[in-house]
Amino acid sequence: MGGFCDIMMESRDQFCYIIQDFVDCDDAMPFMTFPKTTLPHGVDVVDWAIGDAPLSFDNGLAAAIGNFDGVHLGHQHLIKAAMADGKTPAVITFAPHPRRFFSPISDGFYLCSEADKLAFIASLGVRVILRLTFNDAMRNTSAEDFITKVLPALGVQALYAGEDFGFGNNRSGGMDMIDRLGRDHGISTHPVAILQEDQDAISSTRIRGLISQGEMAQAAAMLGRPFAISGAIIKGDQRGRTIGFPTANMTLDEMTKPAFGVYSIAMAVPESSDGDQAPKIYPGVANLGIRPTAPDRGVLLESHLFGYDGDLYDQRVSVFLLDFIRPERAFDNFDQLREQIALDAESAKRFHLDHTGLLSQ
Repeated sequence: MGGFCDIMMESRDQFCYIIQDFVDCDDAMPFMTFPKTTLPHGVDVVDWAIGDAPLSFDNGLAAAIGNFDGVHLGHQHLIKAAMADGKTPAVITFAPHPRRFFSPISDGFYLCSEADKLAFIASLGVRVILRLTFNDAMRNTSAEDFITKVLPALGVQALYAGEDFGFGNNRSGGMDMIDRLGRDHGISTHPVAILQEDQDAISSTRIRGLISQGEMAQAAAMLGRPFAISGAIIKGDQRGRTIGFPTANMTLDEMTKPAFGVYSIAMAVPESSDGDQAPKIYPGVANLGIRPTAPDRGVLLESHLFGYDGDLYDQRVSVFLLDFIRPERAFDNFDQLREQIALDAESAKRFHLDHTGLLSQ
């Protein structure tokens, strides 16, 4: 379990890239902040599809374009480049993710929920988020039409993208084509170098691989925050209560699957129903997996919080997976399970005492 604090300390500035939009944290944990997962006021989210009326924005848009799954540090680097342009800062993304469009029944792969994605993008200071509907019409749009028809209809005057950006039918377009064809439509082109870490590109694919292996500290260092699973708490079978460890349960829905096992976690619990108040952060321990000792509910994230005794049913929370404790395994009986959960809880408490400041001595 070593190394988490060192990586987080090295990434302090990355975790605190816009403090006013982060949940308040205790002075004992200056290296770890937990982002708000609600959309700030004053941000326009516009859904647009091929065939919709053209959009109009004051001052024109300087837009960063991409899927932005996870809004990791590479994405943030790109978005910040667009924000420095001087025009209205915007992001163009796609819904659903093209990968989901082409593989509708494949396993979940998202690095954050759609709501969290919008909140993370907005927290950077973006004023307009354009969600382009990815459907057959968008898929069949040629690269030329995307440049000469779609981008002008969106009000884009400056387009920022990764230097390897490909788009249009069969990904036939690139930044050189935008530069060549966009000039006649008042669109300037700005390729942005791919951000690297340890001489490899920071990418959603790379982060998914780390999460699938339980390497949460390395994933957090590239995300710029701890990996979180957000969603509504569902009613479980309440077996945890019978062995002294009540849990708040969530499904993973479309999220990528982390390594199955036990984690030290933090949960952001809403303090108000309208999202205006910063949520309160509770430390805890969680099991993520199929529960081989009681396998009947599919993949669940079951979180036990330290120092919380409220009712979370149907509330939307965010669970940050901070540290992988051990793999999931089956037990011969519930007495063995209870004993192991107690040991896991102690491991999580030690982690929080050593690293987060969320747990008092």
